[in-house]
Amino acid sequence: MAVINLMVLEGDEQEPEGWIKINKDLNAGAGGEYLYFAYETDSNRAAPNTAFGPLTDIIFLSKGDSLPHGYRKLNKDLNAGAGGEYIYAAYTRSPEQGSPVNSLDVALTDNRDYQPPKPWERYDKDLNAGAGGKYVYLLHL
Repeated sequence: MAVINLMVLEGDEQEPEGWIKINKDLNAGAGGEYLYFAYETDSNRAAPNTAFGPLTDIIFLSKGDSLPHGYRKLNKDLNAGAGGEYIYAAYTRSPEQGSPVNSLDVALTDNRDYQPPKPWERYDKDLNAGAGGKYVYLLHL
């Protein structure tokens, strides 16, 4: 199984059929909009679609950062309404950027140095940066 698509849901917005919603608020403890990641895996597709190869890297951009070649930016500020930094997620399917992402989760913690149990790995950007509240990290397998 590999992750082939990523989106941000707002409030009580429902994930598309076959997608997996990570039911952990990206603005936990900081106020602001209720935002959630949702992702699609290749196991939910009836037939393989080469246009949706696996995601190989996810990065987080601050306001003014340029989008690296080959990345697609999600146009939703992950700190919307909470203050703090403007943070946007972007992903690529380029095999040169790493191995396929197999699953995603979100960690909400009071510990800035939180490390998830193996085999999970943490993307190093606190998605609540500058907004207060919990430390929010996207995790991947």
